[in-house]
Amino acid sequence: MQKNITFVCISDTHGLLNPSSVKPTITLPQGDVLIHCGDFTNCGELDGIKKFKQWLIQQPFKYKILIAGNHDLTLDNIKYPKYLKDPQLQAEIKDLQNQCIYLLNSSCVVEGYKIWGSPYSLEFCNWGFELFPKDAQKFWSQIEEGSDIVVTHGPSYGHGDYVNNAGHVGDKELLNRIKQIKAKYHLFGHIHEGYGITEEDGIKFANCSLLDEYYKVTNGPIVFQLPSKLQQEN
Repeated sequence: MQKNITFVCISDTHGLLNPSSVKPTITLPQGDVLIHCGDFTNCGELDGIKKFKQWLIQQPFKYKILIAGNHDLTLDNIKYPKYLKDPQLQAEIKDLQNQCIYLLNSSCVVEGYKIWGSPYSLEFCNWGFELFPKDAQKFWSQIEEGSDIVVTHGPSYGHGDYVNNAGHVGDKELLNRIKQIKAKYHLFGHIHEGYGITEEDGIKFANCSLLDEYYKVTNGPIVFQLPSKLQQEN
């Protein structure tokens, strides 16, 4: 009998996942794979990383997949190399990454599904992991062929990317690449007011932001199932 794999997807929790809270701010449903699409801290602060790591350790998922976001700027060693000189911070970041599958323009395989992840999003207010539009086509070409699920912090153009007074702010080159490789899902966050699922060309696009544009918890996790590709034992 084929087993279904349950994916529980969240993003943009901004330091609210605190394991010491008497009443949990966010409660997750049961599942097999937890995916966080970035911005788990407010600005990559040491205390925020510690609390998120402690929370993550407590989550009873078989697989825990994590990318950073533009707010997790202390993890951006290219733009902010000064943070590499802080041994306590770097030790905490490394320990966090050891508690999960941390994707940095890289992939993993879970239950037969290839998942590719990146923290980058289009330039915005000089935060971390910025991608300039002129570099986007070349950058997103590294998304691997055969990727079933693409996890990025920022959205594709036209999907969960609408901002009042700014319109659609998603990445057109990212959309083109995802359509080119025919991924099953694109999971992301970044645009808090874009929460929800849309579909194009048979691909599901899910903005998993739990916080709204006022940084209030108003949304629930995005949950979906896929049949395991692994051969089941008799």
